[in-house]
Amino acid sequence: MTDLTPAGAAALDAVDPLAGFREAFVHDDADPDLIYLDGNSLGRLPMASVGLAEDVLRRQWGQRLIRSWNEGWFEVPRLIGDRIAELVGAGPGEVVLADATSVVLYKAAVAALKARPGRTRILTDDLNFPSDVQVLRAAAQAAGPDHEVVILESDGLHGPVDGLSEALGADGGADVALVSLSHVAYGSGWCWDLAKTTRAAHEAGALMLWDLSHSVGVVPTDLGAADVDLAVGCTYKYLNGGPGSPAFLYVNADRTDLQNPVRGWYGSDDPMGFGFDAGPAAGASRFLTGTPPILSTVLVEPGVDLILEAGIDRLRAKSVALTERFVALVDLHLAPLGFGVRSPRDPAQRGSHVSLCHDAAQAVSQALVNEARVITDSRPPDLIRFGFAPLYIGFADVDEAVRRTAEVVESGGIDRWRGVQPVVP
Repeated sequence: MTDLTPAGAAALDAVDPLAGFREAFVHDDADPDLIYLDGNSLGRLPMASVGLAEDVLRRQWGQRLIRSWNEGWFEVPRLIGDRIAELVGAGPGEVVLADATSVVLYKAAVAALKARPGRTRILTDDLNFPSDVQVLRAAAQAAGPDHEVVILESDGLHGPVDGLSEALGADGGADVALVSLSHVAYGSGWCWDLAKTTRAAHEAGALMLWDLSHSVGVVPTDLGAADVDLAVGCTYKYLNGGPGSPAFLYVNADRTDLQNPVRGWYGSDDPMGFGFDAGPAAGASRFLTGTPPILSTVLVEPGVDLILEAGIDRLRAKSVALTERFVALVDLHLAPLGFGVRSPRDPAQRGSHVSLCHDAAQAVSQALVNEARVITDSRPPDLIRFGFAPLYIGFADVDEAVRRTAEVVESGGIDRWRGVQPVVP
């Protein structure tokens, strides 16, 4: 590990090739000391999005009105989808912006189950996002009373690699229709081997559905090379698309048997023909349903453009360096105060956030937000998540966040915020 002093952090920031991207985002001049480490939940606002929002509201909607549908609006979900495709190793037409993440996940899961008749099980793990599990159960219920979701148990930190291998083995794999996992776990930050896991699902005759919400934009991903069938992901975390921005859906171009279970005019081959019997559109566009939310959809593009400009390999290299430094400083300064690292220590198995455990996690998180100007989040029962978005987080931020965490605990912050229950922890 490099020099763990503030001087060492300053030296790293001085040679950081991505340092200039920090100024591409809005920062509150009235709160210059804020350290924002929650980009794994909601990314910062790109400066370019401010001007774009003004243009969409005043000119495109205010002046051009319905004419804007013929001046770019109609193709927005596909065009931005193709930009995201460049990030995830997909081809043109394989990615579209669509609905909320849970909705596109449901569409993908039901489509997969219909494409595997006679197979009745969906495999996932207990590190998956709770909403994903709820959606998968709804998809299984829609497929029939004989379908079920099997949740594989982990150690709470690493994904159940051996358990998945056993479940896909000769004894039970013949009943598995779908394997659905979060590429990076929202809690521990565990990162699955995407290609190896997809290959294991295929060898058992199952389809593979990935949730890329906590990996897109910070973890190199090549869906095409891995022959992934389906993938979804939100755009408001590391892609900085804005609160509630629409999710994306990837459908492998070779999987023409996968069909949208929620058909609608926008996903048809003749949307303006207004016919009752229109067929599905080509590519992933067939999974579109209704009119897209243009105001939020167009604002996804500036954040995606910044990620593409920075380059995913450079982003990953900086992400690893930031999280490695954070883990080392936690061991040095926070472990004596009752903190433990609850993320994989091998950076190859970790996304861009690090979770710490503490028996008063929520109180610590609230003290950080309200007293120390460090925004993190907590997850029950004992996790505090620190997210490191490489585009706007520097090495000095890492050092200062650890220093302030130690300070707020030693000054009694835990007692001052114990029992406080915010709407969003």
